[in-house]
Amino acid sequence: MQKLVYESSWKKQISDKDRNLVEKTFLEMTLTDEPIQFTTLRTDWNYKKELLIMVMVHNVTEEEISFNQKKLCYKHNNEVLAEHIFNLSNLSVEPNTSMPWTFIFPVGSYVDAAIFEHGELELKE
Repeated sequence: MQKLVYESSWKKQISDKDRNLVEKTFLEMTLTDEPIQFTTLRTDWNYKKELLIMVMVHNVTEEEISFNQKKLCYKHNNEVLAEHIFNLSNLSVEPNTSMPWTFIFPVGSYVDAAIFEHGELELKE
């Protein structure tokens, strides 16, 4: 059975609005057989013009996963809108666990004129 876990810094800093979004999404989600899945919660931009994609990371395997040297693509209708290799030593998702996270795509890793709503994050092996 899948459980919801917050990374320690998230637990302290997440806004009530985002916590409600995460918990509501977790209760309503339907997972497939894919070992690692993402549910997009929202997209935004920071002051550096970096693309922020807030997701729920779902590990439905029996093994812990980490995000060291992992390539992620953000797609809409099979069109790649953003792509970046992440090296996140502080992101580790336990077996059968869902965890909220915001992936930050730097300038140059995304299509400038794209509309980023309703896209999907995908792990590229």
